[in-house]
Amino acid sequence: MDEQRGQWKTRTGFIMAAMGSAIGLGNIWRFPYIAYENGGGVFLVPYFIALFLVGIPLMMLEFGLGHKMRLAFPGALRRIDRRFTWIGWWAVTFVMFGIVIYYCVVIAYCVCYFLMSFKTVVVEGASYAGWGADPGTFFKEVFLQRSDTIQELSQGAVLYNEETGQWILGAIRWPIVAALAGVWIVCWLISFAQ
Repeated sequence: MDEQRGQWKTRTGFIMAAMGSAIGLGNIWRFPYIAYENGGGVFLVPYFIALFLVGIPLMMLEFGLGHKMRLAFPGALRRIDRRFTWIGWWAVTFVMFGIVIYYCVVIAYCVCYFLMSFKTVVVEGASYAGWGADPGTFFKEVFLQRSDTIQELSQGAVLYNEETGQWILGAIRWPIVAALAGVWIVCWLISFAQ
């Protein structure tokens, strides 16, 4: 009754998946910007301490347990002690519903901005990429079609109208929906190709 367990078809597929889970979007996109804005290299000290004391050891533990027991992380933790099963499922659920959904939306935004970069806009005699001279305003008011500003939100503007009982979310942005659908299709193809 030994069930055939799925395996990686190529070593490259496993390495790419491991790199994707270990590196993360924040390390490439957000961390360098925040480090630069707030003092530069000094932020590398706690980053590398956390990476080497927590990140890499936990990743090695998960890979090692999975390899030794020939089970996914929740099953490996269940075999150690049934009380630990929830930890494995929490990790899988958090990654799937938290990080993957968030990353796909950010990648869809990037796809839209990539396509807009081929368009040139002239503002007061100067040429800009498709988002114009003020990228922050463009993102909120044109790209997402939100008219409220950060100041209005900080002064008590709400996204829920109590009088009408409706949420104020803005219109569906079909270019973003199309880009998001494309990203999900590519993710699905990558998952099943490896």
